[in-house]
Amino acid sequence: MLWLYSILCSNPYQLVPLTGNSNNEQESPEPMLCYCGSNVSYNSCCQPYHKGQRLPESCEQLMRSRYSAFCSQELNYIQNSCVADLQTEQSPEQLRDFVNHVHFVALQVLPLPRLAQAVDEGYVHFQVWYLLGQHLLSFRELSCFVYQQGRWLYSSGDVSEQAPQKIGRNDPCPCGSGRKFKSCLPHQPSGQAAA
Repeated sequence: MLWLYSILCSNPYQLVPLTGNSNNEQESPEPMLCYCGSNVSYNSCCQPYHKGQRLPESCEQLMRSRYSAFCSQELNYIQNSCVADLQTEQSPEQLRDFVNHVHFVALQVLPLPRLAQAVDEGYVHFQVWYLLGQHLLSFRELSCFVYQQGRWLYSSGDVSEQAPQKIGRNDPCPCGSGRKFKSCLPHQPSGQAAA
């Protein structure tokens, strides 16, 4: 179950809604920013990993792409980007049920504790925020990645869950939409913070 939690952004209350063009000219919409908080469009950042067009070149790229895969429900990518032993730990139905019931709000990469790193092993420390019902949940994870057969794979993670925060109906929604929680559907996608 630990491999389910590969996620990231900054303080979820600093997220702001996407804004449209202020002039009246008809222009094509701005491409959606990537869920991972990179401030790069999704189709230039994590989507090529999800579509098999390229491989992440570092542990952090893999972790960010896995977080984006949770946000965009790229279930095959989530399962295929971990070591073989973990690929069967969670059924596709369980994974689908999980991503259908949560809304990922934010990801933040944290400073890495001093760890010995090898050429074929690396670590990423991060925190994730997500909504489940009327609660904002968060966890920190120190993930271990291994380099096997020419690609990085998620191997394991040490997860520390934070206490859930109940969100009042009239509280601002943590997704950053600017709306009250009771009237905020759909929620703003993760990674849409102003640069």
